[in-house]
Amino acid sequence: MLATKNICFILTITLLGLLISCKKEENKAIYEQTNYGVLYAQRGQNPGIYDQQGRRIILRGVNYNVLGDYWQANPTIPTTAQHDENQFKLMSSYGFNCIRLLISWSRIEPQRGQYDSEYISEVQQVIDDATHNNLYVIIDMHQDAYSKFIFSSAEDKCQYPQKGWDGAPQWACLTDEASTCSNTGSRENCDAVVHAWQNLWDNTDNIQTAFIQAWAHLIKKIGNNENVIAYNLINEPSLGYSSLPDQQGKLARFYGNLTSAIRKTEVQNGQTQKMVFFEPAVTFNGEEIPSVAGNNFTKDKNIVFAPHNYFEVISDFLTIEQGFSLYKMLADAYQTTCFIGEWGVYSEPSIGVEKVKRFAKQEDMYKMGSTYWQWVQAPGDPHSISWDGNTYDNTSLHLVELDAKGHYTGQKNEVFLKVLGRAKPIAIVGKSIKLVSDSETGEFSLSAKAEKAGTTEIWMPDLYGNTPKVEGDNISNIRIKKVAGGNILSVDVTNDYSIKISK
Repeated sequence: MLATKNICFILTITLLGLLISCKKEENKAIYEQTNYGVLYAQRGQNPGIYDQQGRRIILRGVNYNVLGDYWQANPTIPTTAQHDENQFKLMSSYGFNCIRLLISWSRIEPQRGQYDSEYISEVQQVIDDATHNNLYVIIDMHQDAYSKFIFSSAEDKCQYPQKGWDGAPQWACLTDEASTCSNTGSRENCDAVVHAWQNLWDNTDNIQTAFIQAWAHLIKKIGNNENVIAYNLINEPSLGYSSLPDQQGKLARFYGNLTSAIRKTEVQNGQTQKMVFFEPAVTFNGEEIPSVAGNNFTKDKNIVFAPHNYFEVISDFLTIEQGFSLYKMLADAYQTTCFIGEWGVYSEPSIGVEKVKRFAKQEDMYKMGSTYWQWVQAPGDPHSISWDGNTYDNTSLHLVELDAKGHYTGQKNEVFLKVLGRAKPIAIVGKSIKLVSDSETGEFSLSAKAEKAGTTEIWMPDLYGNTPKVEGDNISNIRIKKVAGGNILSVDVTNDYSIKISK
């Protein structure tokens, strides 16, 4: 979750020029293969995520944080929830079809060159449980402020002491003995964090190579799972202290080299090709200056632009609507579809719900998928607890509630879940898609141009009761299947078609 307070919109727009005009980055050859997994991304004129029937898939889900390896301010307060398959059943009952599963390099490779098989087995167990509940899995190599091993101690006597966060193992924290104090209270502008990023991008002591090898090892172990659909290369990377063009170039080369390494691993292990999700950098030299990799960092077709949208929540510089417009413009420059890897609203539900509805409207208008941050957040998560570990909430409610002992209380954020669980397409035949879904009235409309006949599928919550009204043009053979929390509507479609659902 992005912790900075302001996003420099003007500089981001300026960087669009760099994104479009930057020189081609040198990277290793892409290992081409056409053996795509169950879902794949398409670049070019009709960018999107598609299934094997060529139907457009819109992923809607949540960030699931049970395997993240976080700094613990108070040893008695858990930093993450415990995995519970019942939570997947609950997600499915709201029509979610995916999770963004947070994992940590520090757990994968705690000692250099030694991979933790027990941790990877834990990852596999979550994947298996997601499979049983019809949830796709996006593997997210998560980090915040580089590592849980960079933090201030009482002896540092900082004006702004730095919490530890999550990410790299201790052996990969090359900080050049820079200060572990934050300069302003922002976690990203701690000098030790900036130096750690600089050394990663410089591949000092081959730590970037080790990171790529850790990814390859993990994919070798879990890449055969059909419901694992994507690899999110790295969460919210930051740039170091050398010049901005230099750092942009190194980020682009890293993305290109890591993508190539993933493809090579898939080929060597006979695995189907998964989507690659990539993000902008969130800071440069610890300052709130977002940055993007050049649009030609890879020729790979199976990639997705996956930024985070916290406008009007953490950053007030843009509106929610302007944020969507900006990300659509950037995705167009990459010739990819856009997926919002993180977003959320954290005010009291009755107040925050209006922002959630506005986000939902834009999400539908742009046909973007997303994963909400987050399903559950533990009171000991660094987002929630003070540096000294003495101040924390007894319970924490994002979408479901967890208490300070790490137990699920049974409380849910029904106000937000009603919007997130609104009617939504599962698989869409055709292109030129128009989509509107109102969580209050239950009115849903979808139209598209089908080049060939097929079946469009839609999730409908229990809001519609047992006899929803379904009408439209060029539709036939309407089937409704009852599932937990709602219904699956399957409709055969041809030509220019429309589907309307109402109570």
